[in-house]
Amino acid sequence: MQKKLKSSGSGWELYFTKPMLQLLGYNPKETVLLITSVNKTINIEPVEDLEKYKNNMIKKLQRSSNSYGLYFTQALLDVLEFNPETDILDIEIAGNKLIIKKLQ
Repeated sequence: MQKKLKSSGSGWELYFTKPMLQLLGYNPKETVLLITSVNKTINIEPVEDLEKYKNNMIKKLQRSSNSYGLYFTQALLDVLEFNPETDILDIEIAGNKLIIKKLQ
């Protein structure tokens, strides 16, 4: 799946519809997401044991109209070498994990 980010304040947001989140098994109001990065790829997956990941990047989805967004700072996008004004994200789904990288 390919998506563009939307500008939001000093960062950027990636929006998901509620049916897509349900397909992933995410409850948009309660799911807490762990965000990690390896080799210019961002991995997003739900976590339940917050204490285990307290020193990692943890985020919740933010409601926006009929969808939910995940906020990205410019520093996180720099890991991908991603320019949100011109580049497109390539998003893969592996189980309940999102794998995000810059579309080549």
